[in-house]
Amino acid sequence: MSAVVTFLFIISTRQLRVGICVFYLFLLLSLTGCTPNDAASQLQDYQSRLSRTLDTTLPAMPDRATLNYPDKNELLLTTTAIEIDLTELYQIQTCRLGSLVAERNTALGKVQAYSVRLIYEYRLIRALQQCIDYYQQTTTGIDNRESQLATMQQWLNIKTADFHLHWSNMLTLSDETKQAFSRPLPGLLSADHLDITGQVATLQQLQGYKETNINLDERLETHLKQTALLRLPASIWLATKQLAQGLPILTRELARLLPEQHCGQGHPDDTASILRNVFYLSFIENIQPVGSRINAFHYAFEPLSEQWQNDPVLPYAFKAYLRQQTTTFEEYQRAMKAHIKIWQTFLARCNMSPGGS
Repeated sequence: MSAVVTFLFIISTRQLRVGICVFYLFLLLSLTGCTPNDAASQLQDYQSRLSRTLDTTLPAMPDRATLNYPDKNELLLTTTAIEIDLTELYQIQTCRLGSLVAERNTALGKVQAYSVRLIYEYRLIRALQQCIDYYQQTTTGIDNRESQLATMQQWLNIKTADFHLHWSNMLTLSDETKQAFSRPLPGLLSADHLDITGQVATLQQLQGYKETNINLDERLETHLKQTALLRLPASIWLATKQLAQGLPILTRELARLLPEQHCGQGHPDDTASILRNVFYLSFIENIQPVGSRINAFHYAFEPLSEQWQNDPVLPYAFKAYLRQQTTTFEEYQRAMKAHIKIWQTFLARCNMSPGGS
């Protein structure tokens, strides 16, 4: 039985420019080097302050929410395997295709990361097309020329059809994107400087790698690393879920307790003033800025999210995960509006502005 080799290829170890790594590592350490200041902690502080001021025990905030990213078996798309015997491999040594096939038949080549595999498939498609062009232009000196041309054209058709599947696996299963989509970074949304526009642009770059007519190279690794270091989508989605779950609990209690507070002839008494300060310091100063970043990310990312949700190639589980984030955002919006309305009613009745004293 003739030996076979698989279309395999190994590229060099993934590298990033030192300057980019140092910058993002410094930023990451500056964000995580302090006490966690995520939405759940801010809600808990808000609940505690309200409980003390109202001299009651408000219901506890929900247990810390989690993001349930799909499992690998729900995301992995199976691509077409092509095997060629050693004779066929020898016959294509006249063009770069042979070296690509041979190089991936190494121990490391058989366990590539999904991003490395995507780059390989891109290079393989280009090499196949170049090899076909070479065979078409060379009329002598090639054994079984017509047969080889037909075989390579068949390979090219298969590889071109499968390229989007490799892109999907890169997007949904790379270690970096799984971190970005499912492992939030505590305190990120309370950081002084957060480049939401730049992060969304990086995600849009990942979308661009779906097409074979772009220059797909190791910059893909840089874009993946940038998404993993800040994990902005996951941080946004977790905060959204925490606020969507926690705020309605406080809103229900305040709807019952705030009308009982006396303002005294239209002027606030001490308790009402303290409540107003709690609202200002805990909600307006801490929670609302997080909400602003949630809104900014959602509206910047929404077009790309909708594009992915409607993509016929991406797996159903990934699209369902994105749809769940959209649903949670809508719940968060309703929760914020209802909570603010309760306070507006109270402050208007007591003739107070929402600002701190």
